[in-house]
Amino acid sequence: MRLVSQHHPITFALLVFLLGFLLLTGCNSLRNEVDPGQLGLESSKLVVSSFLCPQDTLLTVKVTRSNTVVGDSISLLQPGNTVTNATVTLSEGDRSVVLPYYKVRPSADSAYSISTKLLPIIAGHTYKLTVVTANGQQATSTCTIPQPVDPGLIKFSSLTEQSRTQLKRYFVQVQWLDPAGQTNAYQVAGIFRYTTTTNVREENYNSLSFDDENRGLFPDVGVDGDTIVSGRAFLTPVSSTGNQQTDFYSQYNTASVTVNLLSIDQSYYRYQEAIIRQRRSRGNPFAEPVLIPSNIEGGLGCFAGYNNATLTLKLK
Repeated sequence: MRLVSQHHPITFALLVFLLGFLLLTGCNSLRNEVDPGQLGLESSKLVVSSFLCPQDTLLTVKVTRSNTVVGDSISLLQPGNTVTNATVTLSEGDRSVVLPYYKVRPSADSAYSISTKLLPIIAGHTYKLTVVTANGQQATSTCTIPQPVDPGLIKFSSLTEQSRTQLKRYFVQVQWLDPAGQTNAYQVAGIFRYTTTTNVREENYNSLSFDDENRGLFPDVGVDGDTIVSGRAFLTPVSSTGNQQTDFYSQYNTASVTVNLLSIDQSYYRYQEAIIRQRRSRGNPFAEPVLIPSNIEGGLGCFAGYNNATLTLKLK
């Protein structure tokens, strides 16, 4: 006689339910609620940001505190990050000034600030920053102001977009001679000023955005003593209307480009370069994390110097 084994549907469903229940119970047993106070959170650090330039009229230092690395829910329970009761001192040689905390209006960024007349910023000089809070936290750093490098030429040119409408776009590039025998780095920025033929009284301002890999940030690695050429900064936006086929000069009543060539120290360069890489990888879950470098002893942030040289090209 042959025995036939049959699986009763109710019995099979019960076995699946019991198996799932056991797995769920086992997983829940591995989860424990943890008191945030038992995590041993590291105390917040001072975050200091200041950039000195001989052409500026104010010495400005921003001081905040870092958040903990554990969830937003814990960070939200902390008091405001801005430090308002620190003693902030800038010194150079035997001269020093204390910067008072200053806030223009409630919605404005707050900072410690004072006129550069009380401590002029001079190329080649080294400055020390000291921040001491009311509870004894201290952060220090130093920076040396680079020598200026003049932009040698602003080149105005155009190209025709390879599209159905064959739009013509206008752009500028900047070139300068890198001083030989020393380590240099640069940041290129600028403004396009213009009035249109339809509104000759209102002057408009557009910031220049350069299309090179680091958005106008350049080291002199491999080009020491050579001429450096920036990427392109377009003066006219991409448009599908076709009105850019009109000649550039007939669109404007007045037009000029002012370029700022910032000679920056290495701390400035490393800080800005890391920020650019971080923004480039934002939203990519597979990108490697970018650590923002800090030259603040006893805290985080950047204290750096730069020197600004300008050149203006009048287009019309």
